[in-house]
Amino acid sequence: MQFGVCTPVGNSAVIKAAGGHFTEGHVQNFLRPADPLWQRPMDPKTLPVPIAAYNCLFPGDLKVTGPNVDKMRIKAYMARACKRCRETGASVLVFGSGAARRAPDDWPREKAEEQFVEVLRLMGPLAREAGVTIALEPLNRGESNILNSVAEGLEYLRRARTAGLSVLCDFYHMALENEPLDALKEAGKLLSHVHVAEPKGRVAPQPGGTNLRSFLAALKGIGYDKRISMECSWEDLAKQLPATIEYLRAEWEAA
Repeated sequence: MQFGVCTPVGNSAVIKAAGGHFTEGHVQNFLRPADPLWQRPMDPKTLPVPIAAYNCLFPGDLKVTGPNVDKMRIKAYMARACKRCRETGASVLVFGSGAARRAPDDWPREKAEEQFVEVLRLMGPLAREAGVTIALEPLNRGESNILNSVAEGLEYLRRARTAGLSVLCDFYHMALENEPLDALKEAGKLLSHVHVAEPKGRVAPQPGGTNLRSFLAALKGIGYDKRISMECSWEDLAKQLPATIEYLRAEWEAA
């Protein structure tokens, strides 16, 4: 199993020194799809570990539900995001972006869901053409009112019926939503990426925390063999990361 960290690309050497395998970068800070004149800030091949994925796909003002959805703007933005993702060696764009997804309280739920599906149908072919996948990230209800569980993510994939899309599972959000681990069995090969964090405080996974091993065992049970990315807060990444990766590796082996 490959372990990495959601962190600025500049921390690549820290990840390498700790025994990690990849960086999960930030779309807004690195790929900057809103800027049509963007130039790649560095050659990813020179980094100590590769950039495997990117998160924070949409800025909060680029709405995918509600009265202000601009499909032309979304399409242009996503075409650049997918192309730049592939050009920098990554293969996964994580679609969390709770603020962009959140439907206004007075907006009809059915309308919001249909808008979300329409955006997925727009995005999927762009991702497929670029050779990347867009991983739908379920977020807890405190962060978004659209797509709160792996099961819902799978339903949106069924409704969209397009290649280029997959689903992500996040231990932190699943725990907050009390989602059963059986949802991972349903995801199967549609699961393309995984996030982990200790649910209490969203800190790094650590001994004595919430039972991570059962989650990892469920991943093993479906034959998941891609990547696990730590999306959490750190007091000192360089000091904490070696022990965290060692702990995750041991838990994975024991699961």
